[in-house]
Amino acid sequence: MGEGRGRRDLTPRFLSTSQMAPPSANRSHQQLVVLPVLLLLLIRIPASAVAAADTSLSTLSYSHHCPNLPSALDLPGGEVSALGPDARVPVPEVSTGYFVGGDRIFGPDPSSQPRSFSLLPSSVARTTNASLLHVSATLTVSGGRRPFRDRGGRNLFEYDGRARHFRPRLPRFTGRRGSITFGLEGYYSTGSGDLCMVGTGSGRAADGSPVHFLPVVLRLGFPSPANVTRPFVTGRLENVDTISPIEPISLVAYTQEGYAYGESASCPPPPAGRLDALQVFENRNFSCAHLSSMLKSPFRLDYPSGSESTASSLGIHQSYMYVNRMHCNDDGAVRAYVAFTNQTELSRYYFMLGEKAVVVDGFWDQKSSRLCLKGCHVVKSGPSRADLAVGECGIGMSFWFPAVWSLQQRSFSAGLVWNASLKSGEAVAAGSSAITPNYRGNLSGLKYNYTKVDEAMKYYEKSGLNKNRKGKFPDSNSYQDLVFRFFVKRGGGSGYASPVTIGSMLFDGNSLVVQDPFSRHVTAEMKQRLLNVSYDIYYVGKWSLESFHRRHISAEGVYDTKTGSLCMIACRELNVSSDCEILVTAQFSSLDAKVAQHVKGAIKSLRKKTDPLFFETLDIASYGMYVEQVDASIWRMDIESTMTLISMTLACVFIAVQLFHVNKVPEALPAMSITMLVVLALGYMIPLVLNFDALFKNSNKQTVPLSGGGWLEVNEVMVRIITMVTFLLQLRLLQQAWSARSVDASKAESWAAEKKVLWICLPLYIIGGAITWVVHMRSNHSRRMLRQVVHLKPVEQHAFWEDLVSYCGLILDGFLLPQVILNVFSDSKVRALSPGFYIGSTLIRVLPHVYDVFRRQHFVPSLRPSYMYAGPRDDLFSLAWDIVIPCGALLLSALLFFQQWRGGAFFLCSKNRRTREYEMVSVASS
Repeated sequence: MGEGRGRRDLTPRFLSTSQMAPPSANRSHQQLVVLPVLLLLLIRIPASAVAAADTSLSTLSYSHHCPNLPSALDLPGGEVSALGPDARVPVPEVSTGYFVGGDRIFGPDPSSQPRSFSLLPSSVARTTNASLLHVSATLTVSGGRRPFRDRGGRNLFEYDGRARHFRPRLPRFTGRRGSITFGLEGYYSTGSGDLCMVGTGSGRAADGSPVHFLPVVLRLGFPSPANVTRPFVTGRLENVDTISPIEPISLVAYTQEGYAYGESASCPPPPAGRLDALQVFENRNFSCAHLSSMLKSPFRLDYPSGSESTASSLGIHQSYMYVNRMHCNDDGAVRAYVAFTNQTELSRYYFMLGEKAVVVDGFWDQKSSRLCLKGCHVVKSGPSRADLAVGECGIGMSFWFPAVWSLQQRSFSAGLVWNASLKSGEAVAAGSSAITPNYRGNLSGLKYNYTKVDEAMKYYEKSGLNKNRKGKFPDSNSYQDLVFRFFVKRGGGSGYASPVTIGSMLFDGNSLVVQDPFSRHVTAEMKQRLLNVSYDIYYVGKWSLESFHRRHISAEGVYDTKTGSLCMIACRELNVSSDCEILVTAQFSSLDAKVAQHVKGAIKSLRKKTDPLFFETLDIASYGMYVEQVDASIWRMDIESTMTLISMTLACVFIAVQLFHVNKVPEALPAMSITMLVVLALGYMIPLVLNFDALFKNSNKQTVPLSGGGWLEVNEVMVRIITMVTFLLQLRLLQQAWSARSVDASKAESWAAEKKVLWICLPLYIIGGAITWVVHMRSNHSRRMLRQVVHLKPVEQHAFWEDLVSYCGLILDGFLLPQVILNVFSDSKVRALSPGFYIGSTLIRVLPHVYDVFRRQHFVPSLRPSYMYAGPRDDLFSLAWDIVIPCGALLLSALLFFQQWRGGAFFLCSKNRRTREYEMVSVASS
């Protein structure tokens, strides 16, 4: 204590300014004293940390926290391997499970929030106790982010640039995902299935704050053996001190290993109309991974009329079913955890509790190509949502893959759920989406049965859709063009439509699934004018008085390849039945049409207005481009990028020509308009300021993936570099002109003329800016009024500064105006500007408007055009401006040519000019 107190007293004495010796005398002595003090402090700090760690390790005594599971010594060479004879040794492992608790770190626990934990052993060793395994493992607990959707249903579909079609947008998550990793060590009893481990963890909470040194004890119970009545791993994770920020966590998971299958489940014969099933394993052995991938999409439950007793006895009233966990044996034995919920598009990779769940096991019947399962209800056994147990059994479940599709039955996989104590015909039906995403299996036996084509033909002829139209329209060879996204003109909403079949060919969104497109039968179908087609239509909007939510429409009918007309009878899904009295019509624009709207149509109810299922007609419109037009647009962007590079390079060359000109003609510098040079300098500076951040960074503003994106980025960087060089040369020209006037005091008349130029041009520029502001406000007001009248979707409005930048382009188009006015007031014949400079610069300003006329005639405008050259941010472009601006620029260039030849005021009256000269002579003679 005294030694420590002495060290504390030494420090202030040697750091005191009143007793400090001169630096030159005491520097070495001061270092000799301070360095040992620092060394002692560094020695004491690790010692205290080690003491704290020892204290913490002592509090994590295994025997203290796990008294019911004694420890034992490891056997020499007793490590358990996953291969060889140790493969059947039960090892405690959980790949994914659910947890409840820990709200202070992971936030609240809504049912839509993904929470998971995993326990992965790093080493397992036998001990002197034959029933105990010494286990070291890593426990990861994660949670704290929520899925969300954009409001209004406007962004529920996204564009797949590679496939070139629209698809449902996957759930997105907001916020951070808290995650804590624990290093644990303990023992596992192979007889009772109990696991107890202690250790510490660290990580980050859901709000991003760091979490360090959490001492915990983990207790898990593994069913030994596991079966359909004991399928769950349950336990708790608890802290070992009172100051830990983590509350007790309840854990639950579906067991992975050591499962004992029950008696074989019987497969009752399917109902009428569901007899045909695809032989998915016909040419290969049973594959659990393949079967699991085919059942991974959510199943929509169908409760037909008269099945209330079945639903009541099952206790199932939800809308969707998920095969959440599936495990199999090589002999075809299958077991699964199946969750029922009213929520859609939940992640199947997390262990899902759901509002209702069952556990089932059974077998895959290779002969009938069906999955036959029996199971039990999952019930709560405690206050926590993670306290799960198995209740009443007697549930039958079957899955198969229909070989024949139709208007009302086009599920990729189908199923039945029933109460084994009731008749097999009284069951709840289940069906998944048309094609499982990213499925790559064999569907060669799948066929489509058209049932509404004759009815659709009657409306096709009655509505006049068979009238001839000019142009070439999409056909079966360009089926990608038959996929379209649409907006509803009145009432709001949006959706997308994708063909399922064209003739006998089956499609998955945009790709051919079955049937050889070069077979004779398919080739004959392609040559027909009327093609049988079926569609899947997904729509988010308002049906009558219903609220906004997503709807699925199945449709089939005919498509006329000569007129681009589509006429189909459609069915929409309702709560307990379906409405099949719907007419869907659409007309495609021709492939060579230069219009933004390429599909217009309607979704119309065929019921009477007094019918409760009647809804007002939905007029739909699609704005987009065909595949060939997209390719042409990409080619256009490549050309425009090159034209921009060439244009800016020529501008740099023309300024260099003017610099050589002023060196040869010294009197040209004071005769140049300073206002003109400032306008040109600002014209080159504004793009540099607006894109300064992109000069050294890759541009990320492209909304459509392009094949030539790398070349476009290289061109953009080159354009900005050349623009910088051009701007510097323009500044040099401005500096020389200013210096030439300032050095020569006799040029006062030039400064007076320049002031007159400024007094004329500046008000013109200000008045033009005010007019631009008024036009901007009126156009935005008109857009808002139009949306309120016709209920169009919101259009992204551009800011005033964007219109102002376009107006600056108009000022640049008339860059010669200050020079022409200066020549008028000075009445000079000096060749102030080189013909190469002012003629070349004028052509650079005129060519974009000439190109804009060409672009309007040869390229299809899009809703979000990407203009690399002659864009609205560079200048004012329209049919009128494309005529007025080139004529005005060429007129100024012609005036300047005659001014430098005949004099600045050559176009004024000659009598006035002679009078002015006479008055000047008479004053001089007197």
